[in-house]
Amino acid sequence: MTTDLFDDLPPDTDAAETPMAPGAVLLHAFARELDAALLQAIDGITAQAPLRHMQTPGGHTMGVATTNCGPLGWVSDPQGYRYVAADPHTGRPWPAMPPCFADLARRAAAQAGYADFGPDACLLNL
Repeated sequence: MTTDLFDDLPPDTDAAETPMAPGAVLLHAFARELDAALLQAIDGITAQAPLRHMQTPGGHTMGVATTNCGPLGWVSDPQGYRYVAADPHTGRPWPAMPPCFADLARRAAAQAGYADFGPDACLLNL
């Protein structure tokens, strides 16, 4: 079964969350109320830092298109995988993390048992 933060609860449960592994939990429909705000924020992020297919250290083009927001962004290129403060395509800092992203990350982490979590990077995949 494929599921995500926008899905309804599974038909065989009324639980709002499903344990996945020690320290990991799936929060059913947790982001649903923010869908419009999240999509609008994504449009703003991709206008500043467009989605792109990065290259693996082995020289292969990744199948997923990515971009980032927040103080750090994840990149992949022939030099390796890492987090960097600036978009390597523009040299500018990654777009600021929208408040709705940061708030969702903090609330989801708290619900999953990580009350002191604070996001410093957000990788967006298409």
